[in-house]
Amino acid sequence: MPHGSAAVRVHTEPRDDAPLIKDIGKRPGGQDSTIDVNDVGARLSTGQQYAVADRQGDWTAVWYLGQKAWFKNPRKQPTALDAKGWVVTPKEGATEVPVYGRAYPEKEAYPAGVPVQAVSPLPYKILAGQKYVIGDKVPGEYYYASTFDTAGHKVVRGKDMYYVIQYGHRIGYVRAADVQVVRSTS
Repeated sequence: MPHGSAAVRVHTEPRDDAPLIKDIGKRPGGQDSTIDVNDVGARLSTGQQYAVADRQGDWTAVWYLGQKAWFKNPRKQPTALDAKGWVVTPKEGATEVPVYGRAYPEKEAYPAGVPVQAVSPLPYKILAGQKYVIGDKVPGEYYYASTFDTAGHKVVRGKDMYYVIQYGHRIGYVRAADVQVVRSTS
């Protein structure tokens, strides 16, 4: 018997029998996403926000993990609500922008005695033309605590700024210098 859900599955094409979206971060070997309750690789949940990428009939595509992710969204009984807001897209001329799991400061921001944390991207990218909803603009920051004694703890804040974005079923960060902020169109 069908029952309600706070999530919808997303497909590679606008059809019920199309494969689910793949998550290269969760499954680097290219394995398919599943409908298992713990598999969030191809799932949109209530409260998350995404930029519309396309519409075809009763189907809507959003930008999700670097690809168009399709879900059934009939106009007469919609699955999602339209809204306008701010999104990021790669700066003019950029073909792709890395996505980060943490917003660490640049190397020059670290004082003596605090180990520099590598600013390394996740396996995800935002390609030219794609858009992702932003939540906040934050500086690169690192909290250094090598012991329980708070006397030696330090907060390192950099000058590099990042945008917090909804990327797939999680949040990610993009360097503000790599993207432009625009209004969404739907």
